Amino acid sequence: MPPLSEKLTDSLGVAGASDVTLRALLTRLEGSDLKGARLILLTDRQGERWRARYAALVQVAGEHILTAPAFGPHFGPEGVTALHALVHWAEAADLPLRETVLSASDFGRVLEEPQAEDLARLVAASSPSDAGIYLTAKNVQAGL
Repeated sequence: MPPLSEKLTDSLGVAGASDVTLRALLTRLEGSDLKGARLILLTDRQGERWRARYAALVQVAGEHILTAPAFGPHFGPEGVTALHALVHWAEAADLPLRETVLSASDFGRVLEEPQAEDLARLVAASSPSDAGIYLTAKNVQAGL
């Protein structure tokens, strides 16, 4: 993957607007060559998935595309549905899925004013994740 300083786009979507943010991301990536791309889910909760909020960072073709926080149970049924759709899309596109957990204060700061250095640390700290964690409503509700 290229260094984050190479090209960092402005955040896509609207905080808390799950459907709008999902559509903005998928529209932005439509027609992109996804070879070598990956999806990193950024969250403010570890072990409390039932109330987690997520933003997405997609690394693709020399770009790093960040979304507003709009996915996950914190945003109600629409947030869960959008998270499921995002993870299904990543699976269908054969993108590796990773996750980075941030403190609530860092989550807000990094997503409001993303700096290449902060995001580089988030990428480096990301861990491989299992799509099933995000796709099974029972797992989300149980906080797994």
